[in-house]
Amino acid sequence: MTPATRASRSVRRNKSKNTKVVPDLLKSWDSIAAQIHKRGRVTIFLDFDGTLVDIAPRPELVKLKPEAQHVLRRLAKHPLATLVVVSGRRRAELLEHIGVPDIHYFGLYGWERDEKSALPPDAQKALREARETLEPLLKKYPNLWIEDKNSSLSVHLLHVPKARHEALRKELLAVLQPFQRKLHAVGNIRDVEILPRSIPGKGLAVKEFLREHAETKSLAFYFGDDYSDESGFVAVGRGVSVQVGKARETKARYRVKTPGETAEALRRILGTLDEIEKGGTRGGQARRAAAGRR
Repeated sequence: MTPATRASRSVRRNKSKNTKVVPDLLKSWDSIAAQIHKRGRVTIFLDFDGTLVDIAPRPELVKLKPEAQHVLRRLAKHPLATLVVVSGRRRAELLEHIGVPDIHYFGLYGWERDEKSALPPDAQKALREARETLEPLLKKYPNLWIEDKNSSLSVHLLHVPKARHEALRKELLAVLQPFQRKLHAVGNIRDVEILPRSIPGKGLAVKEFLREHAETKSLAFYFGDDYSDESGFVAVGRGVSVQVGKARETKARYRVKTPGETAEALRRILGTLDEIEKGGTRGGQARRAAAGRR
């Protein structure tokens, strides 16, 4: 084999291993700020775990940092911003952990939008039966645990060795096969969520909100870290979709590395909106200059 052939094969192998390079949002900030200036207002969708807060060993142990809460509070009150938190958690948990009024809180992947949301009895029955059917897996995988959210089941893989994840996911889907008419599974990085068919996912919630509430001029952002956020990335279309965390295959157009960088991006959005509110938009400056020439 010639050196050229070896080099060619090496390039092909490297290409197959590498994921698409997604631009860093903070390093691309000038173009993002220009889009905000052009539109004049923003609608921001935010996942919670892994996006606004670091992942914790147990869901109840997460902590929103004061600086992140502060920027959320300021953005939620800003006349040019609309904030929506879309999470797999229950809505009540989001209210407790974030504690900021004037945010739209969407729990259970966007389905639970107020305290009146309730599943039909047949879906509740299917979840109870599925929970019982999963019991043997808990014995086979001692570090596996199931969080019962009443309207869904979250099968947590965080403490199961990664080498066993693929086999476990296959077994889990096989166990759930008899329930496929009533339930569906959403595979995430650290868990598998078992949901009623009436809870389709985050993307639909985002599309509906944009259609019903957001102004047409608004620039839509979506920040999320998990596989279940991919439909949200697609839903904001030509807006600003941001994958949070380690580089991976994603439909997001940009990436930040940590929840701390999510907070920094929110601070920059806030600063840009403040400029607009004070009359410092680039478009506004051009219009005023043109008016002066006339």
